[in-house]
Amino acid sequence: MTFDKPVSASFIGEFGQRWSAAWNSHNTDQVLALLHDDIEWDDTVFWPDVIVGIGGMRPYVDMVFRVMPDVHFEEIQLFTAEADGRALWLFRQSGSAPAKFGDGKSFSSMGCDIFLGFTDGKLSRYLAQYEITDMMRQYGALPAREGRIGGSYLLSLLGAGATT
Repeated sequence: MTFDKPVSASFIGEFGQRWSAAWNSHNTDQVLALLHDDIEWDDTVFWPDVIVGIGGMRPYVDMVFRVMPDVHFEEIQLFTAEADGRALWLFRQSGSAPAKFGDGKSFSSMGCDIFLGFTDGKLSRYLAQYEITDMMRQYGALPAREGRIGGSYLLSLLGAGATT
């Protein structure tokens, strides 16, 4: 796939505004309208595989809105690399925990959407980075870290007994 290079600062700024509005609308079609047909979408923090092609995106976006029905994204800052056709959208996401974890539980965490390429004015390559385990600890789905670092914490969730 050929990416648009360079892109203008005004294009990226306007795209960031549309991005925020689309996700906060909770309307899957508005989100999909920003994506190129040949999108490469890497959010393996949440989804089991990299999604290639717009056809795989609707189930993903629908699932985000299903498990986090009141999720809200607040832009913290938009970093741009116009010459390379890239940007990074730093955000805070907040909302209620999925219903199965009980009423009144919520999360708030930072993350970033990395726009790695645009084609024909639409996002064509994407990478997500955020801390899902912190979100889940906030609403009680995962235990506290209790001083465990890195992979040791994750292994402890499997009962592997790692302590450092």
